[in-house]
Amino acid sequence: MENKYYEKIDYELLDEKVAYKGKRITVEELHYKNPRTNQILYREHVLAGHAAVIIPETEDKQFIMIKEPRTPIGKTVIAFPAGMIEDGENEEAGAIRELEEETGYRAGKIKKLRVAYPAIGYSNERVTIFLAKDLIKTHRHLDTTEDIEVIKVPIKEAKEMLDKGIIKTSSEEIGLLHYFMYENKQ
Repeated sequence: MENKYYEKIDYELLDEKVAYKGKRITVEELHYKNPRTNQILYREHVLAGHAAVIIPETEDKQFIMIKEPRTPIGKTVIAFPAGMIEDGENEEAGAIRELEEETGYRAGKIKKLRVAYPAIGYSNERVTIFLAKDLIKTHRHLDTTEDIEVIKVPIKEAKEMLDKGIIKTSSEEIGLLHYFMYENKQ
């Protein structure tokens, strides 16, 4: 289905430069010209790539979630397993890989739920949210920098945490809202 609300912008790109290039993100500084007003617009873009977030649902009505320290906010948060899609990798394969690496569970079935842009005002980061079922216990393969605790959360408790505002991360909120609206109406 064509989306008439997401049209290509007609701004003229005047110049761009890389202000910072790290291991995970690139920051660009750009100038555009708006053809309707002739104004010059300055923008900073954080190029962060494409990630997958996986909602692993067990047969006994629990979610496999993770507790992970998040240094930008100085807190340990509860979240779903997630990670970057690697170059040349399709998003389903990336989601399955990230789920197993972080939790030690492999998905027998995976379903794409939603695509979201969590910070569209300054970043191109795209997140695809998946539902994973028919989980098989395997082994975790954490990166050396990952500090992740795997937990099981009853689905009913996850809904209560969402309702009470305990879950605050955008991908988890979007994923759970979708889940409770369309996948498991309780």
